[in-house]
Amino acid sequence: MSDTPLHQFVPSVDPVAAWKAWAEHLAPIFDVRPVPETHVGASVGMRSYNLGLVLVGEVSAPAQALERTARMAAAQGVDHVLMQFYRSGTSVVRTERGEERVRPSDFVICDLAQPIRISGEPVTAINILLPRAALGDRSSSIDGLHGCVFNAEHDAAKQIFASYLKDVVSHADRIEAPYRPGIAEAAAKLCGAALPSVAGYVAAAERWVSLEIRSFIQTHLADPKLGPEMICERFGLSRATLYRQFAVDDGVQHYIRNRRLARAMTLLTRVGDGPRPRVSTVAYAVGFADEKTFSRAFKRRFDCLPRDAALDRAVRPVRPGTESPLGAWIRQIAA
Repeated sequence: MSDTPLHQFVPSVDPVAAWKAWAEHLAPIFDVRPVPETHVGASVGMRSYNLGLVLVGEVSAPAQALERTARMAAAQGVDHVLMQFYRSGTSVVRTERGEERVRPSDFVICDLAQPIRISGEPVTAINILLPRAALGDRSSSIDGLHGCVFNAEHDAAKQIFASYLKDVVSHADRIEAPYRPGIAEAAAKLCGAALPSVAGYVAAAERWVSLEIRSFIQTHLADPKLGPEMICERFGLSRATLYRQFAVDDGVQHYIRNRRLARAMTLLTRVGDGPRPRVSTVAYAVGFADEKTFSRAFKRRFDCLPRDAALDRAVRPVRPGTESPLGAWIRQIAA
């Protein structure tokens, strides 16, 4: 046996204690709520292995409702991607752009920088969690593929990735330390190769916007001139075409504002040794023209004022020894 870091959930015989422990186990990624069919029995479990660059594992989950809110995603400030390969069971995934159903042999992509809700029956799945940057030149695709579901049955690249992921998880507790970096890097590269092609997926689902435009928006959030006119000029689009692409997001300006506010929450709540950030500085850093407009928009989005979010960061930092192993690993692989 190797010493591969393992974090494991084993249910208690007491159903109340078992549910509480299960919710705490998932807390670094999701808020979880029971549904009428929820039962945390002996079949429920989760194993997660830390290979350095990526976290891999398997889960046997009860019927439940999972949610990652905009405030939770922004406050946590991690730029990671979670991909799950379903082996049994079904779920419904809901994002701001709609919903999709996940079935056995499906992959589902979760951009942990964005809100998402997942509900369904008991499922078993293989997981991989990795920093967005580990996907290399495919990293810019993730923003637009958030909540995307794709099947592995008839695609060779996806079948190879699924097989590799299953093999890594099944042998993870026997992988010696010198081999883990190479195995983790291969998993990340296969993960990127298995992502749906931009052209193919967008053609198959018209509701997905241009991934290049979304990447452009993300890298220009600080520019106060960012808006429909700037985007249309950069990509040679008519306003009508641009508005159609963002119809499911309640318009391009609504999308830009939400991304700016998410970036602001990250800046305000980032834990560090420096002084508490000034609200005005953050407002200008994410492209708002004035602090008053920024504070009003922030309150509508997150139900708290920017100064309160910044104060949370200052008075409630994560204390050494209090964070769960899974939460600590998520932050560690971002370093």
